[in-house]
Amino acid sequence: MDFSYRLTGKGWAEARIADDDSWAILTASYLSDALGDLLEAIGVLLEGAPEARCSWEEEPGEYRWIFRRSGHDVHLTVLAFPDQLARQPDEQGRLVFRTIQPLRVIALVIADGAAAVLNEYDEDRYNEEWVEAPFPAARLAMVRQRLAAL
Repeated sequence: MDFSYRLTGKGWAEARIADDDSWAILTASYLSDALGDLLEAIGVLLEGAPEARCSWEEEPGEYRWIFRRSGHDVHLTVLAFPDQLARQPDEQGRLVFRTIQPLRVIALVIADGAAAVLNEYDEDRYNEEWVEAPFPAARLAMVRQRLAAL
């Protein structure tokens, strides 16, 4: 599995997520703390929650990340919605990406992808580019700590 995240302009980001069978490019705007919310969802899973979710807001639109645990594995589904203002049920979303991976694998690739962003931009430059939210250093550290405890 692979995950990369990059800033593409003031308040805009793009991620690529892939497994052996498929891949997707997802975008996010400053309307949500996309990377921070994703790391928070991973942290919740690492705490033992059976499900975690986050949304990446666009203008307009939404990518909804849904993580569901099944033993040591996680079923990840990413759905696209044309409008983020009208909160639609999952069933109305368009499937963009789906995979089943061990929790440790998903958590590690997302943490590594976030760390790569920090290596490329440093916190000050990230804050200038992302605009609305600082780099989620505390959330990344929390994910790393929980991964080490597995």
